[in-house]
Amino acid sequence: MKNKPGLKLPKRLREVTPSQPTSQPQTVEDWVEQGASEEESGDRWIGSDLTKGLRFFQKAYVSYNEAIRAISGGSSFSSSTVDAYYNISRLLFHVYNNYIKQEGVNVYSFENVNEAIIGDNAVIQPLHKIVKAHEKAVNYIESTGGTIPLDLVYNIALVYTEEIETAQENEIPFERVLEIGLNAERLFESLLTQQTAILQKFIVDLSQGDEVEDVETSSTDGNDTQFESEESLQPPDIYETILSSYRLVQSILENVTHPEQVSQVRTLIEEFLQSVNSIERELIQSFGEGNNQNSLIESIPQDLIHESKIIKTFIEGLLVNDLNALVQLWEGNGEDALPSIPETYMSFADNIQSFLDRNDINLDNLSTSEVYWNALTKMNNSYKSAQELLQIKLSSLKGQGVDGIGALAAQISDIIIARSDIDLQRSQITNYDPAIKHQQVLLNNAKTFLKSAVNVANQSGGLRERATEKMLREKRKVDAVLRLCLIENKITVTELDNIIGRSRWANELPNLMRTGYFKRFGIESIEIPSAF
Repeated sequence: MKNKPGLKLPKRLREVTPSQPTSQPQTVEDWVEQGASEEESGDRWIGSDLTKGLRFFQKAYVSYNEAIRAISGGSSFSSSTVDAYYNISRLLFHVYNNYIKQEGVNVYSFENVNEAIIGDNAVIQPLHKIVKAHEKAVNYIESTGGTIPLDLVYNIALVYTEEIETAQENEIPFERVLEIGLNAERLFESLLTQQTAILQKFIVDLSQGDEVEDVETSSTDGNDTQFESEESLQPPDIYETILSSYRLVQSILENVTHPEQVSQVRTLIEEFLQSVNSIERELIQSFGEGNNQNSLIESIPQDLIHESKIIKTFIEGLLVNDLNALVQLWEGNGEDALPSIPETYMSFADNIQSFLDRNDINLDNLSTSEVYWNALTKMNNSYKSAQELLQIKLSSLKGQGVDGIGALAAQISDIIIARSDIDLQRSQITNYDPAIKHQQVLLNNAKTFLKSAVNVANQSGGLRERATEKMLREKRKVDAVLRLCLIENKITVTELDNIIGRSRWANELPNLMRTGYFKRFGIESIEIPSAF
């Protein structure tokens, strides 16, 4: 179970015009304006109706493509032509994050959206085409002598990071991962250099009493038009880039499948990490909460600093190859102590899992049973701490009508399922006395955890629950019930169809097959029907 924050994408480089009846768009600017309006409609609907939101995003994609065709037809370089290339690349990644990467969402179950999911003109595109769309935007701007917007630089670095995160499932060779990582590092380095220069200039301007440009509003012929001017860069903005830089390094290291590959990655990341660390220290010293003396400059929130400490600890953990050293790293005291928050405990458990995967420590490797047991026990304790903190938070939020309750319930359910998986693995270790002694207790625990996970996932997120939250809770129920069916030997197609539903269990079964610890329960004997 990976615990990574969602990507934060910047807004469009586009003026926002109130909706009004218009004729068929003719120019690049017309098409971009129409696309921006359609995209905003998609953003409004995505919280409550993912299908309707996707239809609007498809319309926006068509409009941006028409704008690019108009550019190819001879339109001269302008801010609108930049917007067309920028918006279409960013829209593709925005849709990818909300419909493909978003766990629990299955766009292929949506009705009447074929145009959006099938073919080259669909807004749902594979990641490698999203990468090419961003690179195409850069190539166009460079070919016209324009300046590449910082937002676009940031987006490309994020897309490269995502490409690295999905490298193993897409079978991208390790050497290629290192190449992509180097490209992303260079982008982040360039971005941080430019961002810090902009911030320094802003501070100088403030000290000299210069006026700071803000969002301006103009009125033409009685029609109000709001223009989104780029707000003055603030320290938290740069800190977000720093966090994204650390996530890049973490993603590269998570592609290490053999301990001997670590030295290759060290060569790639060491200088980059030193540079990012240096910028981070200076920012915290000047603009951390309690250090910032200028009311016109935003302080860096403590939760961002906590997030940084957790990611950096995870990176250090990926660089060591010893369980005791890894545990000491996460359980350190004094100045090195990590915040006692759910994210710390979940990341600690994930870090241990990465150690197990890299060293092939599993049920098939009998020579590592004691290390395996100790690692799983640490993971269970860590998840337990995270679960307790999140349940306290959930209890405090219930009845307040706030956002995110459904997502929180799904997260707690996910942790409980992870604890079930851990006890299921511990119950199957055959050559270690504590495992043998407690085998039945651990198996019973695994089943109890799954029933608890279902109960938590059944908790409604209230009237403010987003569509994605509800889908995620539903997925957690399927995750738990399918595991329970396997453990209780309810594994015929008829039983699974009746209890879970064909499409749901058939989609999830391959993921459980890959874990290896459901072999004992006959998972490999289940044949997924060819049509479901």
